[in-house]
Amino acid sequence: MCGVTDDPSRLSPTRLTDPKAVLAVTHPVRMRLLGELSRTGTARAVDLAAAVDEPANSVSFHLRQLAKHGLIEENPERAENGRERWWRLTSDRGFEIDLDAMLRHDGGQAAAVTVRRAAEAHVLALHRAVHRTPDPTDVPSGERRSISDDFAVRLSDTELQQMRREVAELLDRWTDISRALTEVEDGQERHAYYGVVMGALVEDISAVDDAPQREQHP
Repeated sequence: MCGVTDDPSRLSPTRLTDPKAVLAVTHPVRMRLLGELSRTGTARAVDLAAAVDEPANSVSFHLRQLAKHGLIEENPERAENGRERWWRLTSDRGFEIDLDAMLRHDGGQAAAVTVRRAAEAHVLALHRAVHRTPDPTDVPSGERRSISDDFAVRLSDTELQQMRREVAELLDRWTDISRALTEVEDGQERHAYYGVVMGALVEDISAVDDAPQREQHP
């Protein structure tokens, strides 16, 4: 099983600046494939096709596109006989889109619009999933199968970086646990979860909230 590595080269997010790469990533099936690879650590096309309920030939095409843009790579640790291709993310920290750098390329503005629309839809989908009323017939005692924790802190830059490291370490630990349990059969029902940890300066959030009003009243 593939756990989170100690290799420093795999602990920095893959940086995307090419608008074509960004547009490739925002395809819904490819986003699901990236999520599955993050959850499992490594997988074959046939495994991923079953997980996302898509034809294997279609999944293979999408995987090649993700590899072309440097988001995934073949996993040499599982290339035992050369007949099966195992895939993994190029970084255990996923990827990040450098909007400033991307906007300097041809097509950057259009890609930025696509990214923002995809991000907004993604956050709204998470919000609906987290805050929906639990079905008491499906979940014991009405417990939520979701995690929702808002937070507000006041930190120096050094303290913020320390907090980020500690959050990353916690997520790494549970990612390793999750990947180790992927093929375990112990009678317990497990579900796949996806989450995002986000934080921004209060003044930046206020600036975004006020932007439409400023545009209407110059």
